[in-house]
Amino acid sequence: MEPIHPDYKCHADELVPLARLLRVSVERDLAALTELLPDDYDKDYLTRYDAAVAAAVALVPSSVQLAKGMVVTQHLQELYTQLPALLDRLAARVRRAEGLTVPATRFGIEAARRARNHNEKVALAAGLKTTLQNIAANEAALAKKGQKPEDTAQLQELYDDLVTNTTTQGAGTSTQKSLTQENIKVLNALYAFMQLVLADGKALYRTSDKAKLADYTFKQLLKRVRRDRQGDTAAKKGKGKGNTEAGLEQGS
Repeated sequence: MEPIHPDYKCHADELVPLARLLRVSVERDLAALTELLPDDYDKDYLTRYDAAVAAAVALVPSSVQLAKGMVVTQHLQELYTQLPALLDRLAARVRRAEGLTVPATRFGIEAARRARNHNEKVALAAGLKTTLQNIAANEAALAKKGQKPEDTAQLQELYDDLVTNTTTQGAGTSTQKSLTQENIKVLNALYAFMQLVLADGKALYRTSDKAKLADYTFKQLLKRVRRDRQGDTAAKKGKGKGNTEAGLEQGS
């Protein structure tokens, strides 16, 4: 399947503010637009417009999916940190144990350690699986050398968590890609809706009203959205600075 690319020439989070700003002009000029294109600007037009905007507003931001993926990655890193010490202790016991069903070199420990050092999750899971199988097959011999059930249980837990989290992370990445593509699809639909209105507004006011023409010019709308955002940011910074200065005055 071919990937869907954004049709809109702005940041994704700017499209809804643009659409809302444009809607103000559409509502103001709806009678003129209806006279121009009565089939398109019927009594349900604003309802359809609002539905397209609402669909864009309802999107789950990709940043939320990314944050979930970061939590999974952090958990895996914690598992990696614990694993070397567990493998070293097991290797010492395997080296000293007698009557093993397989040579120490085929116990899976080195494969697990190598995969861990190279951050190869699938290979690490495979190495741990082999190690756990060999521990189970040589439980009595290893117990004599100090391998406790809780030691094996911790390795098993690490293996289970690794498999579960690797699977979850893969599913999350797939969902994120799917979600991002769905986001773009919805935003493209809203942008297509807006493009029609922009073109119709220009047809109405290109030669008759320059001020209203600006209300249907994408670049002009984008400038207004970005200017308003910069103003909000500056106001918040100024408010914070004012609060700080007031606090200093009270404390002096």
